[in-house]
Amino acid sequence: MLFRTHIAFAFLIAVVAISLVSPENSFVFALLLMFGSALPDIDHPKSRVGRFARPFSFLFEHRGFFHSFFALALFPVLIFFLSGSVMYSSALLIGYASHIFLDSLSLRGIMPFHPLLRFRMSGFLRSGAFYEHAFFGVFAVSGILFLVFVNFH
Repeated sequence: MLFRTHIAFAFLIAVVAISLVSPENSFVFALLLMFGSALPDIDHPKSRVGRFARPFSFLFEHRGFFHSFFALALFPVLIFFLSGSVMYSSALLIGYASHIFLDSLSLRGIMPFHPLLRFRMSGFLRSGAFYEHAFFGVFAVSGILFLVFVNFH
């Protein structure tokens, strides 16, 4: 999936989650959730996050460890130890999980148990195809509408 699709989906999830749990700082919560949705691509040198962390792309294969359940557990724990906030580590966890979920729907799929198993869980969507652009539109418009009509009324 494309960066913008991950961000739009995370934005939609963030505005819904904020209305449900009312975090102390909604802005930081949403930013961490959206950052978490981009973080798994740290292992791709051309990704928005990977450009700033090039060594990861040399040490890890794309859609390997960073798209696994092990990494999904690791990053929120690190954020918890750094911030002491369950809310912020939860935001990162939700965002990270949203990325893994969307990528599991793509033809390239993910390896959820990497490095222990190289089993690939693949979906049916082609990244960058028309329907991904349609999903992006639905996620973005839904997020904006939810933000406007639920949070401001």
